[in-house]
Amino acid sequence: MLFLALFVCSFCFGQNVKIEIIDYYKKDEGKEFSMYQFANASYSSSRASILFITPKRQFLNLINKISGLYTKKKQEYTDVWILGIDIDDKRELSEIEKKIINNFLEKVIKYRSDNDLPPYDLNRLNEEIIFLDNYRNVCKYLICSKPL
Repeated sequence: MLFLALFVCSFCFGQNVKIEIIDYYKKDEGKEFSMYQFANASYSSSRASILFITPKRQFLNLINKISGLYTKKKQEYTDVWILGIDIDDKRELSEIEKKIINNFLEKVIKYRSDNDLPPYDLNRLNEEIIFLDNYRNVCKYLICSKPL
């Protein structure tokens, strides 16, 4: 009877999550951007997220590398979010850039809420954004077996 109880618990909580969602082309007030969501995790109550903002020209290179990094090494972050957008000056974002970034962050917040993950708030996410000018620099934040 004890074996059956353990099996049921393992079955209930032993879910694996693998998600890859790409919105290649979006436009808001004339500003083009792309979004990417990747998750590769056993279901748990934590699931740490990492958020990158990268220039659109680097977006495809970066998203093509992400899933491969998760097949070779166990990563600290289970969820990766990437916004591909050309930003003129990271220190002084335009109103449309702020709007697009906030919508991106709200999408992260909603996803976490909808999936019963620990909540992130807008202030926390704004502080955790990593501006990645070159996709090869992703190895500073994720574990790479060799440089990209």
